[in-house]
Amino acid sequence: MSAKLTQNISYLSLSQVANYIFPLITIPYITRVLGPENYAIVEFAAVFMLYLIAVVDYGFLNSATRQVAQNPHDSAHLSKVFSGVMQARLLLFLGALTAFSLLLLLVPKFSQNSLVLLLSAPVVIGMAIYPNFLFFGQQKAGVIALTNILVKGLSTALIFILIRDQSDFLWVNLLNGLSQIAISLFTIIYAFRSIPNLKLLAWDWQLVQFELKESFYLFISNFSTRIYGFLSIPMGLFLLNPLQLGIFAAASKLINVVQSVLFQPLHGALFPHLSQAYAKGIEHYRKEHRKSLAWLSLITGLATIFLIVLAEFIIRILFSETYIQASPLLRIMAPMLAVGAFAHMYLQQGLIILKEDKAYMWVLISIGLSSILFNYFFIVGFGLNGAAYARLATEILLTIIASFAFKHKLKVHAAA
Repeated sequence: MSAKLTQNISYLSLSQVANYIFPLITIPYITRVLGPENYAIVEFAAVFMLYLIAVVDYGFLNSATRQVAQNPHDSAHLSKVFSGVMQARLLLFLGALTAFSLLLLLVPKFSQNSLVLLLSAPVVIGMAIYPNFLFFGQQKAGVIALTNILVKGLSTALIFILIRDQSDFLWVNLLNGLSQIAISLFTIIYAFRSIPNLKLLAWDWQLVQFELKESFYLFISNFSTRIYGFLSIPMGLFLLNPLQLGIFAAASKLINVVQSVLFQPLHGALFPHLSQAYAKGIEHYRKEHRKSLAWLSLITGLATIFLIVLAEFIIRILFSETYIQASPLLRIMAPMLAVGAFAHMYLQQGLIILKEDKAYMWVLISIGLSSILFNYFFIVGFGLNGAAYARLATEILLTIIASFAFKHKLKVHAAA
């Protein structure tokens, strides 16, 4: 790997320390203080915010990063991309806010938990104004890493200071949301100071339309990803009791954290690297892709074995004896790490780089719809364990379909 790629992976790995290792420090405290039932509500609200964030981001992290990476030093080009994305996000935020309000009014489960949901909403605002695509496209991952560490460190400190008993579950997501707003404001200021002649242009409907059109397939894909990746939590709210949902949420949270620690740094660093490899020729891209897949498979394979062998010990250490029922769930879901390595390379580092956004979209739509069926039938049929089986089955099906789609499109590009 090149020195710049290695540096970016290191920076983004450091960023994940802020995003996920700090929460791992707080999770043992939060789960013990809140108890499984209240922790379940906190996780439900956090997962629902991920759906709103998917609407606001709309796939810009990939499409706009791709645009910036193609011409990273042209200030006029960067200003157009920046302005188009930020203006489009404003419209999408207003749409998400409208849908959120309707759900609070019309769905009883949402109405019953309206306060915690409302206090969780600031994270959506933070993501709406986050110009991360500028720095990813310019391969300046250090900016993202350093701001995350500073602000997430503050968030962790505030959680230990302010979360003292079960009634404080209302404030957990609010603290994280305020942290995201702080990160976003800091990076916007830094962007204007560090990128020469970067400007927020006057409202331009053509720029907004272009960005929305450019990202449409990715938006459908990303929203489908949220469905298959996190559906077990909101569906569990309706099909499991609060204690069961809290137990499952703990195991699922740990899997999500490990997946993010492994895949997010590689996505941010590998994406521009493999994009440039593809620009040099399909064979060069194929070679770099295979090399990256081999390394990622090794890392995730070792992580899978580690979780299976030490599941019970990890649950006791992180969540306490109260959550011991989560250990078999962790063993069931652990292979998602190894399987997910292939899905990641075939999709984010495969179809997207090949600009096969439509194929990428249809893969994830099919998986999103399949996950609805998997979650319903597995949870109804197997209860608590069924929620874990549903996640694993969805990941395996995703990898199989993604493999066929990527290999087919790679052959098409090689023959062109």
